[in-house]
Amino acid sequence: MTARIANVTIHAQDPAALARFWSATMGYPEPAGWTEEEIAELKAAGLDDDAIASRAVAWDDNPRHQRFYFTRYAHERRQRNRMHIDITPFEDRPASRDELEAERDRLVALGATVEKTLTEAWGPYEEFAIMMRDPEGNEFCLQ
Repeated sequence: MTARIANVTIHAQDPAALARFWSATMGYPEPAGWTEEEIAELKAAGLDDDAIASRAVAWDDNPRHQRFYFTRYAHERRQRNRMHIDITPFEDRPASRDELEAERDRLVALGATVEKTLTEAWGPYEEFAIMMRDPEGNEFCLQ
């Protein structure tokens, strides 16, 4: 048996808004929220509307694609992320700098911010990545 990633879970102040950002970023459909059946089950289990709104999902129901799960976390973040997501605009090839810059501009229009651009060498390999933050400040890299 081996493990696989079930979700990328992100703490959020506004889970639904962050799910919309990441859905647009990843090209997933806009999240529709919980179904009426799921809401009825959650309420039958004792959850109120606020508790139900404390979680959201960004995914396209394709098991080959990563599912993003958002859960409300109202505590102040005190340190830098110890782990972050790297994303790229293409599944089948590396992106050029021009393509990465175009994707950066698209993500900024969705609400992301640019932290800095990395242009360093790692041995014989050129590294080019754009460090960004989602609308709630979570770090990710575009490469």
